[in-house]
Amino acid sequence: MRWIVFAVLAAASFPAAAGTLDINLSNDAIEAKYDSPVGAADWTFGGLYNRDDKTYALNVGLLAVGDIGAGTSRIEGGVGGKIYTAHVPGSDVAALALGGQVKWYPGNRSFALGGYGFYAPKVVTFIDGRSFYDTGLRAEVEVIRNSSVYVGYRWTKVELDTGASGYIDRGGFVGLLVKF
Repeated sequence: MRWIVFAVLAAASFPAAAGTLDINLSNDAIEAKYDSPVGAADWTFGGLYNRDDKTYALNVGLLAVGDIGAGTSRIEGGVGGKIYTAHVPGSDVAALALGGQVKWYPGNRSFALGGYGFYAPKVVTFIDGRSFYDTGLRAEVEVIRNSSVYVGYRWTKVELDTGASGYIDRGGFVGLLVKF
């Protein structure tokens, strides 16, 4: 429930700014992200909740973003960091993760393949955590201007100080991305 409040407050704080809303679902989980450009960077706010496992992760980040033409294709990407707070049954974790994202548009058309990865080793993972990572892959199609649908697979995992580890979420999902 807290991640819903966090996402709504984050989205409401940028009413006049352009942005991107990205929501995806699986049978067990929901994830929502909001991106807003700030110069050559993007502020990102997101939350992931897994109902069956009673796990969640919230994040806020800043990514330097850009795009480049590569032959007849286009590549969009970003690098930066995110601050995560996560909960698995019996444990809480905070982490400062570094990483990036990339999206490739073959032939500069409406179809894209993308991926992201953010990792926090022991030195920047706190409370009950030893390490944290959030990774995923997806394929998307722009169905109308500035609106895409996609399918993907994610791995969001935490390793605890006790030596135990667990996924906050792992599995496939379908989603919708809207730019405004």
